[in-house]
Amino acid sequence: MAAASEASQQANRSGMDPKRLVVIFFLIAGLIFAFFLEHVCGLLWGRFGWSDPDIIEGLDWKVSTLLGFVIAIGIVLGIYFHPKTHVVSLDVAAELMKVTWPTLDETRASTMAVIVASIVAAILLFGIDTLAYNLMVEWIPAVWGKL
Repeated sequence: MAAASEASQQANRSGMDPKRLVVIFFLIAGLIFAFFLEHVCGLLWGRFGWSDPDIIEGLDWKVSTLLGFVIAIGIVLGIYFHPKTHVVSLDVAAELMKVTWPTLDETRASTMAVIVASIVAAILLFGIDTLAYNLMVEWIPAVWGKL
C-alpha cells in the first residue's frame, strides 16, 4: 500500500486525490454492471418461467432486478477491496493525473488535420480505384479485342 500512497502524493498536482477517481470509476462501472446483470437475470427468469414479482411497486423493481444489483455490488466491492486491484487502480489513476491533456484548441486542430487527411486519402483511393477499374474492365478488353 505504500506505493499507492506515494503515487497519490506525486499525482496530486491537480488537487484531486487519485483515490477519488478510482471510487468514481468503480461506482460507474458497478452501475453499468448492475444494469447488465439486471437484464441477464430478467432473461433467465423468463427463460425458466419463474414468476418475477415486483418488490417495489412504484419503481418496477422485480426480484431479478434486486438479484442483479446485489450480485454486481458484491463483485464490485470484492474487486475494489482486493489488495492487488486496489493498488493497481490507484497507480493507474495517479499516472492518468500526470498526463498533460491537450487543450480544446489543440484537439480541434488535430481533429481537422485528421479529417483533411482522411478526405485526401479518400480522393486518392477513389482515383486509383477508378483508374484500376477502367484499366481492367474497359481499356485492356478493348485493346485485347483489337488483337
